[in-house]
Amino acid sequence: MRQKHKILIVDDEAPFRSALRRLLEKTHIILEADTGEGGLMLAEGENPDLVLLDIGLPDKSGLELLPRFKEIRPSPTVVMITAYDRVKDVVSAIKQGAFDYLVKPVDLEEFELTIQNALEHAGLKNEVTRLRQEVQRLRGVDQLIGKDRLFLEAQMLAIKSAQSRDAGVLIQGESGVGKELFAKLIHTRSPRAPYPFVALNCAAFSTEIIESELFGYERGAFTGAKSEGKEGLLQVADGGTLFLDEIADLHPEIQAKLLRVMEEKEFYPVGGTKKKMVDIRIVSACNQDLWRVTEEGGFRKDLYFRLATIKINLPPLRERRVDILPLARIFMEEFNDKYSKKFRGFNPKAEALLMNHSWPGNVRELRNSIERVVLLENDDTILGRHLQFLGSDKTEPEPLMAVSTLNALNTDKFSMVLPDGGIALADIEKQVILQAFQKCGANKSKTARFLQLPRHVLLYRLKKYGIEIQSRIGHPA
Repeated sequence: MRQKHKILIVDDEAPFRSALRRLLEKTHIILEADTGEGGLMLAEGENPDLVLLDIGLPDKSGLELLPRFKEIRPSPTVVMITAYDRVKDVVSAIKQGAFDYLVKPVDLEEFELTIQNALEHAGLKNEVTRLRQEVQRLRGVDQLIGKDRLFLEAQMLAIKSAQSRDAGVLIQGESGVGKELFAKLIHTRSPRAPYPFVALNCAAFSTEIIESELFGYERGAFTGAKSEGKEGLLQVADGGTLFLDEIADLHPEIQAKLLRVMEEKEFYPVGGTKKKMVDIRIVSACNQDLWRVTEEGGFRKDLYFRLATIKINLPPLRERRVDILPLARIFMEEFNDKYSKKFRGFNPKAEALLMNHSWPGNVRELRNSIERVVLLENDDTILGRHLQFLGSDKTEPEPLMAVSTLNALNTDKFSMVLPDGGIALADIEKQVILQAFQKCGANKSKTARFLQLPRHVLLYRLKKYGIEIQSRIGHPA
């Protein structure tokens, strides 16, 4: 027997609701409300497939309530009802996500066709949701490999944090430890799993590109913009999870806009004057201590506390050596299937090389290393000689020279020797920034690129150490 759809009628005219009920109750489950707020409460508790929403309600306009109905998850299909055909209201409703509209008095044939189309649309949405869930299940992102205690504790914290729809999660760890995989785990275990998971690396693009990618833009917003405008990743991720990797590199102006999204669930596209509503969860990641960056002035404190409601620290692979061989075997099987090879394991020398390497690139480096061997070799066992490309393990830093000799540095190969009496790290940092600033002709943008720092972080440190003032005194313009 086909499952009945739930239809919610939100209208203040009792005779009209009764007429619609008689037409629909034989084949559908009918819910009724005579106010907008009452309709919202019913929708949140009953999850209707279709809402018939009157524009002229006694407490609030249906146009005001429409975005709130669309924020409900799962989001119902909404058909607007109006007592008179006002084109402006109809266009506004369709832009805000209404599927269609009906004009009172309702024509019976038109009504039946509209309801049929709306329910077909709702059915397609449900099928998309089911398929998304199936895809996530088949991906098996929650099958994280590891027996290390700290790793397992991080995994349990991620699973617990997934129970919340909105709490910000900050994942910290070195490059390659699996931060995005943990973000996907949180998404797939959360109520937002049926909706999109969208990722953006904040360090990969310029500030202007990041802004247009996140917020989208209106037609003609800037030279080179698409004529039809572009939907931003905030809208693409609506209902789901937005993963922002390397969040420390986000420009202060965009940090302020992101804070508004988290607090108000609204934003303006680039070049736009009309705000857009969005319902997302933000999971962020950083390969350094974001609180330290915040204390140094490189990141907004109010945004930090929003993002880091829950903080997960992932250990580097060199600190969870018990997981190296199990991970290597998993990757070996993966690439056996990909390249039709038949490797069955590792000989003792290969295992020793894997266990003794420091893995500065963490799990990503291990995976790439195993892929290289499986692709290029044709034995049935991975041998020590197959892994010789790992080379000697350079786990110790290069020697440093005294700060007093910094001016004589060889710019092709940076090295120092630390003084026996010790030195403050801030003094070293100040000297390095000062030399780089002078080397780049006191050009801030060039200095930021030379030091591989976000420009706003460099500006803060120049001010912190008074370097710009020193440069002006020493180099009169």
